[in-house]
Amino acid sequence: MKALLILLMSAGALLAQTPRPVTSATLDESEVRITYGELKRLVAATLPKETPEPPKPPPPPITAALLSALYDLNAKAGALTAEMQVENFDGGWHAIPLAGATMGATAVEPKDARLVVADGHICLITDKAGAQQVKLSFALAAPGQGTVLHLAPAPIAALTFNELPDGKNMRLQQGANTLSLSAPGKVALPSQGGEVTLSIEDSRKPVQPAAASGTDDAIISEATYNTEVVRDGSVLTEGAVLVRHDHTTRLELKLPESAKLLQCHVNGEPVRPVVKDAVRLEIPLDDPATDGAESEVKFSFTAMLPPLQTAEGELELALPQTPLFAKQIDWNVQLPTAYELSFSGNVDPVSEKTTATGLHLRKSLCRDQQPQARITYRKRSSN
Repeated sequence: MKALLILLMSAGALLAQTPRPVTSATLDESEVRITYGELKRLVAATLPKETPEPPKPPPPPITAALLSALYDLNAKAGALTAEMQVENFDGGWHAIPLAGATMGATAVEPKDARLVVADGHICLITDKAGAQQVKLSFALAAPGQGTVLHLAPAPIAALTFNELPDGKNMRLQQGANTLSLSAPGKVALPSQGGEVTLSIEDSRKPVQPAAASGTDDAIISEATYNTEVVRDGSVLTEGAVLVRHDHTTRLELKLPESAKLLQCHVNGEPVRPVVKDAVRLEIPLDDPATDGAESEVKFSFTAMLPPLQTAEGELELALPQTPLFAKQIDWNVQLPTAYELSFSGNVDPVSEKTTATGLHLRKSLCRDQQPQARITYRKRSSN
């Protein structure tokens, strides 16, 4: 019996050491140990693959532009309109030049179009993608004066006119090129932009070609200036220039530095000169009624100098510069009568006796030169 018990106990111990059978229940209770790197790779393998973004299309070579500018002239009504098509290619904000800003528009359609002046041009401000239509209206210059169109670059540019007043022709001038038209029609305008002058002239006056290369279109037969300087340094200069010319032309002037144009008249009619920059301007002169006639240009400009000293001092004065040949330029300079005046510069004193006060200066037979004078002033003695 004792031997049987020992046998049974040995069998039980042997059974206790035998591994448990593998079942689904035993697997659920099992533990698996792996590295973090392996776990990261396993998780990444279960995630969906990221779809790469499609490549962005290249930007347009030109983001916005004026595509066409079609001008229509109504000479009898004295009106000029321009129908323009612009396009914004990328939908961003752009200032699209429509026309030069020297001649302002009188109306715009649509009325909610946002117009600004930038870089010397009337510009349409827009962020609307695609094509847009804009219509501008302009007023013609007074009779006897040419209307200057300041064109912005556009691949399609033309001028249409339906009728002209009886006995009149229309002349288009761009630089040295002149075109005279007497019948309704359409003419192409320069796509690169620039300035074109429209003039309504008497058809009975024969059309003559522009002056040949190497000759002057116009000369200044006489010019008279009067400059007044007051104690606080304010300067006013008034000029009257007689220009002799046979055809439509322009008087180009370069004002002294810091000078500002005040008024301008041609043959008694107010005109708006073409402003090139702060001191450069062009005054249009219409075709005279007879060859060799003169146009009278009157203008004034202001400037500011340091205040005059009580006892004595010096100041620099100058007149406008022009590329036209000038026979004679007379210049009268006036300061307060309490000062005695003397000068130096590229001008000469006028020898003729005159009752007018101030300095009387003259420059003769000059071209593209700026008359200048250094004025020395000294308080008069009380003796």
